[in-house]
Amino acid sequence: MNSITISTISEIPDLRDLKSRFIDLKSILFDMDGTLFNTEKYHAIALKNLGEELNIRSPLSEKEMFHLMVGKADHLLFDIIKDWPHFPVHLSVEEFIQRKNNHLLNILSKTNSEQYFSEKLRFFLTEIKKNNFFIGLVTSSEKIITHELLKSSQISDLFNFILTRDDSLKVKPDPWPYLYTITQSRFTPQETLIFEDSQVGIEAAEKSGANVLKANWYRD
Repeated sequence: MNSITISTISEIPDLRDLKSRFIDLKSILFDMDGTLFNTEKYHAIALKNLGEELNIRSPLSEKEMFHLMVGKADHLLFDIIKDWPHFPVHLSVEEFIQRKNNHLLNILSKTNSEQYFSEKLRFFLTEIKKNNFFIGLVTSSEKIITHELLKSSQISDLFNFILTRDDSLKVKPDPWPYLYTITQSRFTPQETLIFEDSQVGIEAAEKSGANVLKANWYRD
């Protein structure tokens, strides 16, 4: 299936404009890291801190490492990093993810949510909720990270459905997470709009058959 439309937006949109553009719109789904929250850099710092802790030698610059991580689930990163010099042979993917997330949670505990969540986006989400749209969150991050971010930004109650890496049979770029969430909404792909920021996420969203907007509002 092909999406009806894919275009890039640099500003958080006005709901009235979306309703006029997508006349059958009933459901709006959001990716998390890079779309709902400007947290990609914190994931990169957490991975860097873990690498320093374990003395793993990265062949990539910090910029290259950031671009490698964008949109990828942690177990996919593990498959790449496990071949780097000094990677501990005994470290399982589960321990890798847990230790990386521990670093991330430590970083987030010292960071005000205003640093990674836009108040304009809070207003946008609130308007969507008031207008009785189905609101879903579809992320490749684990549940512990997802709910910490939602709690710290005080928007947990705005979502009708949340799908994390822990809930998924497959991860992006496979369309399964979006296809499953669309079935939970009980609306059709044509009645659904997905906001994504990474190429991996956009590929998944496009294959779902929904309308897709590439969110660039957190990009420099």
